[in-house]
Amino acid sequence: MKTVVAYISAHGFGHWAQMSPVLQALHDRDPDVRIVLRTNLPRTIMDARSAFPFALVPGQVDVGMIQLDAVHEDVPATIAAVEQFHHNWDERVRQEAGLLRETGADLVLSDIAPLAFAAAAAAGIPSIGIGSIDWHAIYTPLFPRGHFSLSQIAAAHRSCGLLLALPLGMPMPTFPRQRRIALIGAKGDATRLELRRALGYADSDRVALVLFGGTKAPLFRIDALALVAGWQFMMVSESIPDGVLPANVRCAPAGRRIVDLMRAADVIVSKPGYGIISETWQAARPLVYVPRTGFPEYPHQKEWLDANAPAAELDLRAFRDGDWSNALEAAFASRRAYPSCVAGGETEAAAMIHEALADGGPAMMKG
Repeated sequence: MKTVVAYISAHGFGHWAQMSPVLQALHDRDPDVRIVLRTNLPRTIMDARSAFPFALVPGQVDVGMIQLDAVHEDVPATIAAVEQFHHNWDERVRQEAGLLRETGADLVLSDIAPLAFAAAAAAGIPSIGIGSIDWHAIYTPLFPRGHFSLSQIAAAHRSCGLLLALPLGMPMPTFPRQRRIALIGAKGDATRLELRRALGYADSDRVALVLFGGTKAPLFRIDALALVAGWQFMMVSESIPDGVLPANVRCAPAGRRIVDLMRAADVIVSKPGYGIISETWQAARPLVYVPRTGFPEYPHQKEWLDANAPAAELDLRAFRDGDWSNALEAAFASRRAYPSCVAGGETEAAAMIHEALADGGPAMMKG
């Protein structure tokens, strides 16, 4: 039995949204592969997006960005946390390499914790990265050139056997061996009409689904949505601020998959991120997005959305005031259509992982 240890960043839920379909495809291909997850994500989140058996070794594997809310980063707190995480880096890597040996790891995957690559190299175990961002690129504007944390992360990336780079991603130049794969993202299978009936909406209703992932939504005047004529709003629990829900706002029923809620909606309101963009693209739904101007990935996402998607930016002031009408109408009426969606990146990745398990490492690393 081969063992794969997968490191998943706990910075939001997007990294698990990328990794879980890959692990599912790997399990479907070879059920005898043992999967161990190394992450600080809640078990409930992982169970909701997996149908394969796994062992969980909880623990912090990276810092990510510390968020004030879904669209605002706490830069001073992030800098302090990164420096603390990296100040005893060599000892942290040594301990993590010992953990990999104890678990009997044959291959290490990471989305996209640098610690995984450094520990795998120290333990003599091949590694593969999967992702659309990397922390070296994200942290570079925050630290002086040559800062010890940047140097440690860059060295970890150089030890990665192969990075499977996803569409919609930012440049990740510190990974020397890269291969681009197709889009990874969950897809719904129920019809729009079936979903509408189950959720209590008429086919003629215009429905906006409000999503802000694993971090809390920025504060906004939920009462003002009552004034947004011609729209119904469906929200998941973490997107609802305090206040009485207007008549045109309801909470989505628990247990419904996000991709199914997307297919039932006419427009998605969210922050831009890989998970949201990939799933709205596959669902062919317009996107109203609140800018994340402090996040280095945002310019790449905005450029793609402005060129390729039926999308409209909702500036933060209008979002907070509940003045959403113009952006909703612009996205809903947009004549831009998404390009053809080449999906199936999870199957590509699973095939390469399976091959690496059989051959003792990624082929690109060997040649």
